[in-house]
Amino acid sequence: MASKKVQAFLDLMAPLAVADMKKSGVLASVTLAQGILESGWGTSELAVNANNFFGMKAELSGNTWPGSTWNGDTYTKETAEQRKDGSYYTVVAPFRKYQDVAQAVADHSAYLLGAMDDEGNLRYAGLKGEKDTRTALTIIKNGGYATSLEYVDKLMRNVDKYNLTQYDNVESEGENMAEQKVIKIMLDAGHYGKYNRSPAVPAYYESDFTFKFTNMLMAALKAYGFIVGTTRPEQGKDLALQSRGKAAAGYDLFISIHSNAVGSGVNNSVDYPVAITMVDDDRTDNDEVSKAVGEILAQVVAAVMDTNQAARTYTKKSSNDRDGNGIYDDEYYGVLHGAKLVKVPGIILEHSFHTNTRATEWLLNDNNLLRMAEEEAKALAAYYGMKKQEAAPEEPQEPAQPATWYRVRKSWEDKASQLGAYRVKDNAIKNCPDGYTVYGDNGEVIYMNQTIDTNANKWYRVRKSWEDKGSQLGAYKVYDNAVNNCPPGYAVFNDQGAVLYRMVAVCEYVVQTGDTLGVIAKKYGTSVDNIVAANRAAYPSITPNYIRTGWKLVIK
Repeated sequence: MASKKVQAFLDLMAPLAVADMKKSGVLASVTLAQGILESGWGTSELAVNANNFFGMKAELSGNTWPGSTWNGDTYTKETAEQRKDGSYYTVVAPFRKYQDVAQAVADHSAYLLGAMDDEGNLRYAGLKGEKDTRTALTIIKNGGYATSLEYVDKLMRNVDKYNLTQYDNVESEGENMAEQKVIKIMLDAGHYGKYNRSPAVPAYYESDFTFKFTNMLMAALKAYGFIVGTTRPEQGKDLALQSRGKAAAGYDLFISIHSNAVGSGVNNSVDYPVAITMVDDDRTDNDEVSKAVGEILAQVVAAVMDTNQAARTYTKKSSNDRDGNGIYDDEYYGVLHGAKLVKVPGIILEHSFHTNTRATEWLLNDNNLLRMAEEEAKALAAYYGMKKQEAAPEEPQEPAQPATWYRVRKSWEDKASQLGAYRVKDNAIKNCPDGYTVYGDNGEVIYMNQTIDTNANKWYRVRKSWEDKGSQLGAYKVYDNAVNNCPPGYAVFNDQGAVLYRMVAVCEYVVQTGDTLGVIAKKYGTSVDNIVAANRAAYPSITPNYIRTGWKLVIK
C-alpha cells in the first residue's frame, strides 16, 4: 500500500499528467517520474515555494520555444550539478516560479517538445508520441535535461515500483484510473489598491469589489473541481495589463472581474452587465468560446442582480498591429490581448455600473456577492460539464476527536463574510486572503492574514504624477483623507511612488526626452492604446512605439 506522501502526490499529479498527455503527447509516466525525482514527491524547496516540480531553470534553450506557460517569476536557490567524471559542484541559479502545479506541468511538456539546440534542431526529437517510457526518458537525458549519469535508471525504478505506466493507458472511466476532467480558469481582479470610487455610493471602490469577488468566485469554482488561479494574490499589487492576460497560459479560460462606469457622475438610468469578448479570429475557436461563455455569464449577472436593462456582449478591435504580424486583428483591451497571445479565450465581465446607486448598493452586500459567485460558478460548471464535488466521509481518528471546521471570515461575528469552511487547516490558510482570518469551531483565531498597519511611517501624497513634486497638494498619514482630497487629474501615491488611487479625469502631459508611452501609461494608470486613441486627432503620426518630445498628450 502506498504511503500517504506517495498517494498525496499521485492524487495531485496523476490527473494533471494524464490530461497533459492527451494534449501534448508526452507520456503521463514520464511526467510523473520526472516530477517524483525532481520534487522529492512534491516536498522539495522548489515544489513547495515555487510550484516547480521539474527543476525548470529560468533560462532554458534561450526561452525561445513555443507554448510556455511561465510568466517570468523566479525563485533563486543553490543546486548541485554533476561533471562528466562523476564529481559534483554547487551553483546558485534562478528557477521558474509557477502560479500552480498545472501550469508547471504544461510548461514542462511545452519545453520538452519545443526546445532547440544550438544548431536549431529539436533538443528532444522523437519524444512526442513515444510510447515506451524508458525510450522517452533516454531521449530526455540525451538531450541534456539532467547531468546525472544514472538519471534514466533512477526514474525507471519509480516507474516500475509504482506502476506509473498504468497512467499511460487511460482510455475511459472504470479502468485503473478514472479519467478526470481538468478545467483551469484564471481569474483577474480588475484593479488594485483603492481604485475607481463610486460617485453614487462613496463607500464603494471597484478595486475592493473585484478583489473580494474574485476570491468568492474562486472558492465557488473549486467546489466544482475547477483548478483556479489568480493574477492578483494581493489587492495592493499593481500589474501590467498584458502580463495579467498572459498569466492565463496553460489555462482554459481567462476572466477579468470588473464593474462599469458611465461618465464621472451618478447615472441611475444605466444598469446592465456586459461581457467584453474577443474579436473574430478565423485561426482559432478561442473567440467563439469567449463569446459563448461571455454571453452566458452576462445573462447570469443580469438575472442575479435583477438589472433594469438586459445583458449585453461587446468586442473592440485595436487600431494598431499589436503583435506585429501585419494583421490588424488584435484586441483593444490589454488583458484580452495578453490572453490572446497565449492562445486562451478571455472575457472582461462588467457587473453592471458603479455609477448607478441601486447597482452599487447591491454590490456592497456580501450576501449578494456570495450568491452571484455561486451562480456564475454553476453556469461555468454547466458549460464545461463539471459536477459539484461531494466531500468523502471522513473516518474517525483513534481516539475519536470532535469534527473541526476551519472557517475563513472577516470576523467571527460576520458570518456573511465567510468565504469557505475547510476540514484541513492548511487549505483554509491557503485560501485566506488579506483582511480575513481563519477561525476554529468556537471562534478561536487560528490564523490572521491582516496587513500590518505601518501608517505611522507612511505618507500618502496627492500629486499629478510621482515625478512632479511641484504639483503636490498635500501629504497625509490617513489614506482616506488623501483620497477625499484628491481632485480630478491627481492621484494618491505611496512612499515608493506607486499609484494607490486616481480621480479619473482628463489631464495633459508634455513628452520629455527619453519618454515612452509604456512609461507614461504606467505613470498615469492608463493604457498605451488609450493614450494613442485620445491623441491621434492632434498627432496623426502617433503609434504605440512613436512619440515626439514636446507633444502635449491628453491623458484620460
